[in-house]
Amino acid sequence: MKIKRISIWLAMVAVAGLQTAALAYMVFDRASLLENGREVVLDVKPVDPRSLFRGDYVILNYGDIARVKTGGGRRKPEGQRTVYVRLAKIGEGWVQTAVEESLPDDLKPNEVALRGTLPRRYSRQVKFGIESYFVPEGKGKRLEKLIGKGQLKVIAAVAKDGRVAIKGLEVEGRRVYEERLY
Repeated sequence: MKIKRISIWLAMVAVAGLQTAALAYMVFDRASLLENGREVVLDVKPVDPRSLFRGDYVILNYGDIARVKTGGGRRKPEGQRTVYVRLAKIGEGWVQTAVEESLPDDLKPNEVALRGTLPRRYSRQVKFGIESYFVPEGKGKRLEKLIGKGQLKVIAAVAKDGRVAIKGLEVEGRRVYEERLY
């Protein structure tokens, strides 16, 4: 009886330890991406819809860098798939140069690759997982107006494996929001 109780307690401690380790890894992974990822500043385009249930946030559309150009007559695979969007720094901005099926291993110093998904067979819009950004209450409408005027940019951190996270927002060259590491 006593051995059975000890076994149950050990099992509970092991499960709690695994859950704590998993949560700690997720926090560390995100903080590491924001701290060590290559910083790129992306232009955004205005988007109209809003939701009363999600709080104050802005919807971000990355325009041409997230759009797959058609051509070549190649048939796309069925269902959702992972793609890598190669961007090159040209002047002050980042421009899409290719969309690839695997992580490119020949990136030049002025290039990054963003990992995203194409949600459907005929979709041409890549989703990076950074299409919305929560902001302090009452600030969302003002930021949407800045997007409409082309004055707001997203500061993104890009890991070597293509993962991307929003690091902050920039208005007219000045950081106005910074994501906290923890």
